[in-house]
Amino acid sequence: MKKRTKVFCIGYNKTGTTTVEKVLKKMGYVMPKQTMQERLISEDVFRGDYRSLRKLCKKYDAFQDMPFSQGSAYIAADALFPGSQFILTVRDADAWFDSLVRFHLKGIMKRAGVEKIEDFNENSFKDKEVYLHKNYSYQVVRRHAVTVENHAVHYDWSLVYNKEHRVSLYEERNRQILEYFQNRPEQLLVFDVEKESNNSRMVEFLGLPSSFIEDLPHLNQSRLR
Repeated sequence: MKKRTKVFCIGYNKTGTTTVEKVLKKMGYVMPKQTMQERLISEDVFRGDYRSLRKLCKKYDAFQDMPFSQGSAYIAADALFPGSQFILTVRDADAWFDSLVRFHLKGIMKRAGVEKIEDFNENSFKDKEVYLHKNYSYQVVRRHAVTVENHAVHYDWSLVYNKEHRVSLYEERNRQILEYFQNRPEQLLVFDVEKESNNSRMVEFLGLPSSFIEDLPHLNQSRLR
């Protein structure tokens, strides 16, 4: 079998990335523990510093979730590891948003003492350790509150869980990814776990033997980490 290329699952959180992680691991891909990955590289990546990303990715075969699930980290991964393969997990935008909200209400919001989306504001996560470390979640969600007016950055916290705004960001990022790989279709697989009964398209994309084909696990997408 030819040497495997690195694989990056770059779909947004709550699009079936955990299912893809399970499938890749069963195929023999070695992946870092998610919390370790986030702790070591996410904040650096979102600051535009890719040194820690390069160091971590040299040690493993495949990756998913933060920071690869948001922003343009896929571009850095593509540049640092030429020839890598990318899996964009997608799902219906409305279902995606509803799943994201349910997941946050059961997880980071509950730990922050927020019971309803309508009660969320800038202070909900500020100076709190609701995931990984103090202010980590605050910095992550703040990226979705950004607006730019007259060449200056502003933050509108009402946008963080505004469905129209978040769906627009979700769809635009997917569009940008498709455009980025438009001349390299062999490096990008668009995969909707809710519409696939097995992993055959993934097996073919990765150039693996048909013996790897099996039904998808369809993990509970709303479970806590």
